[in-house]
Amino acid sequence: MSKTNQKGFTLVEIAIVLVIIGLLLGGVMKGQALIANAKTKALILQMDGYTTAYNIYMDTYGAMPGDDANALANLPGKGINGNPVVNGSGNGYFSGTEGDKLVFDDLFAAGLISGYTAAANGRPLNKDGGQMFYRSNYAGLSGSILCSYVSNEQAREMDRKLDDGKGNSGSYRRNNNAPYAAVGTAGKTYICTAS
Repeated sequence: MSKTNQKGFTLVEIAIVLVIIGLLLGGVMKGQALIANAKTKALILQMDGYTTAYNIYMDTYGAMPGDDANALANLPGKGINGNPVVNGSGNGYFSGTEGDKLVFDDLFAAGLISGYTAAANGRPLNKDGGQMFYRSNYAGLSGSILCSYVSNEQAREMDRKLDDGKGNSGSYRRNNNAPYAAVGTAGKTYICTAS
């Protein structure tokens, strides 16, 4: 009789390899969740920072940034792009240009925010590369409203953490004042809140 030498893996060795692969996959999935959570928190902090700067400007100058009819006198510094600030209309309401760019120029010239990256239309970009703007009485909310363009999942998560998670009610809403798309839906939306 000749002895054959069979080579292979035992069931125990295969089980150990599968457990290790499972642990690695679990770690990757948890890591992705932590990264997504950190991005959402950064967006929340950025919006909170702009809201705080907005309110400080109102307290200091007695006017809405971007709508300040005395911005040139109040702010001898330069706006974001290095040009002098521009007087707003002073009507207590944001037009497109005032809410898209002038608010942020005034906040920057007042030293309340640091420089920002701007889109081609002059709107600042948030931490995730989406545009931000201010509007008056917008998205079913009253007053000065800050909106930020984020993924559907980030918007839902921000709303869930800070409000009711519905998108069409509460203090955080989608710009179209509609409920959020189904979980897992790709795409982006504006999430808005009062300053």
